[in-house]
Amino acid sequence: MRYTTFILTGALLALPIAGLAQEAEGRYATHDGVETVQELPDGTTVQMTRYSQISFADDASHPLDNTSSECVGRFHVAADGSLISGDGMCSSFGAGGDTNSWWWRVDHSGTDDCPDLCGSWGYFNGSGKFAGIEGSGTWVRTTVFPNGSSGTWKGRAKVK
Repeated sequence: MRYTTFILTGALLALPIAGLAQEAEGRYATHDGVETVQELPDGTTVQMTRYSQISFADDASHPLDNTSSECVGRFHVAADGSLISGDGMCSSFGAGGDTNSWWWRVDHSGTDDCPDLCGSWGYFNGSGKFAGIEGSGTWVRTTVFPNGSSGTWKGRAKVK
């Protein structure tokens, strides 16, 4: 089973106004790229995947609405196909050339509260209008396609 199709959004963010942090929500869609799978001696596998993603904020005037991301993900999968862990990082690009980078991880899968995949994310770097960006939030995968996935995100962010 491929796990790359649950990656979260490149625009997992809130309106970046200096000194203020606001809550934001949106949707994301991913498209799978190159994948490498390594079987480990214990029967588990590690899947490394490169993928791209587009993110949208619920407010089309949001400065990070319609952001494009390039990402890498790592998934550790048990011999029975169940997910042991998943994490990665993305670099997002705005139309003006400004960038931000963020990490993501899977926190829950296959539970009553999260029937598919759910996780958290957080910024760690930015340039241009995103210089000094800080923030974090959550994501939920809602749809799996043969070549990607889509879902929702929410969170807070601010630029120093």
